[in-house]
Amino acid sequence: MSATTLETELAELVAQAGEGAVTAAQALAEPTSLGLLGLTSLGFLRLIHAVERRYGVALDLDDDVSYLDTVGSLAAHLRERGV
Repeated sequence: MSATTLETELAELVAQAGEGAVTAAQALAEPTSLGLLGLTSLGFLRLIHAVERRYGVALDLDDDVSYLDTVGSLAAHLRERGV
């Protein structure tokens, strides 16, 4: 299965947020958890900030945040929000 443009962009954001801990290729390897790949809590915060700025959305962190587990689940969450 090939990645969509959204998933590819998100994988690049993950790589940037992870500062070398996770590559874009690793981030696209479903269903691997970004946390298991080495994205730290600081990396997740950077990713959230980057996603909110790039796509103009506010990610709700008060409820279930399992959508942050993989690039695919994050892409699906953003699509549900009209991105």
